[in-house]
Amino acid sequence: MQEKIGLDKFCDLLSKINADFTDYILEDWESVEVGNVKLNGLSEKEWMTLYKRFLEKKSK
Repeated sequence: MQEKIGLDKFCDLLSKINADFTDYILEDWESVEVGNVKLNGLSEKEWMTLYKRFLEKKSK
């Protein structure tokens, strides 16, 4: 059985995941993409799709 956590701990986890996602974009993903995503950006849907792929990869 998995440990239950409160909202505060879950929010801390989300903060860590978001920091990991930022590192992933800046260090790993952007090195294989054309252009500068930090400056040029992506659409909201593209960001959400990328974030979803990141979460799926992270949960494996």
